[in-house]
Amino acid sequence: MTHSTPTAREGWCARLIRSWRMSRQMGALNGLEPHDRSRMLSEAGLNDHTVAAVMGAGHVERLLPAAMALHGIDGAALDRSRPDLLHDLQRVCAQCGNTHTCRHLLADGAACDEHGRICPNAGTMESLR
Repeated sequence: MTHSTPTAREGWCARLIRSWRMSRQMGALNGLEPHDRSRMLSEAGLNDHTVAAVMGAGHVERLLPAAMALHGIDGAALDRSRPDLLHDLQRVCAQCGNTHTCRHLLADGAACDEHGRICPNAGTMESLR
């Protein structure tokens, strides 16, 4: 799914559209047979408890590319060579509870090690350098 570049503060209309899209995606996922749903979620590294958080995590599109760049990782190259690893980074980022701090660190031009102290993906990104 492609989104336009968000502004600093997402407006009510953008939030409404994001919510509507998530609702449709969850509806399609819930419409699957239980076995198919479980298999599909498992292949994505998710389960019934984590899927809603991941699908509603709009911050991933904004913060993960900036964090990867800070850590010296070419996101496009990673997507071509290891899409599975990129999906794992996205999943972990989506479940992170430090988005507010991350957003501020990245906006303020934090050093890699400073960001690494709060990022659950830091170890993985460090290994990719």
